[in-house]
Amino acid sequence: MTYEYAVYFRLLLLSGYDGELQEYIDTALENQDPVSDIVLSLSTVGADNKKLLCVLNEYIRKTDESEIDYDTTVFGLILSFLRKKRSELSDKELTSLMYCFACNSGREHNDPWHIMLTFGVLYEDAVLGYVDKNNYLHELDLFLNDGVCLCDYPLKTCKEPFFKRVLSRFKCKH
Repeated sequence: MTYEYAVYFRLLLLSGYDGELQEYIDTALENQDPVSDIVLSLSTVGADNKKLLCVLNEYIRKTDESEIDYDTTVFGLILSFLRKKRSELSDKELTSLMYCFACNSGREHNDPWHIMLTFGVLYEDAVLGYVDKNNYLHELDLFLNDGVCLCDYPLKTCKEPFFKRVLSRFKCKH
């Protein structure tokens, strides 16, 4: 297992997805001869996600963080995972997952992770109408399918002033 895959699996586990790691372990146990130390360690832990995370973190600590290709390899693995999950998850769940991946990466202020964080933050704005929802969803699809981000979200012009919209939400109906 490369360090990039270890980081990828760590991000999945932190986001509540353990199936991919279990599948990787099972395949590696069948196909590797001899079985690598990391796969052996992961296989002896069982299905306890906390222990799996501990093993992965210990493995990742064996290398210098600068040697791990977060922005190309790990990000590509995460993007591939998101593409697979696109049909299974709602837009809200998908963007929440993207937000979670970005935050757990520790690189949420750097592109391309920041782009995922932005999609997660802007989802509610798109739902509320502060951002054009069709444009948002189009750019989300471009990002997931091609890794392209135009990141140009024109704000919708609202007919009511902001404070009037806020006050209308707090008015009591009699």
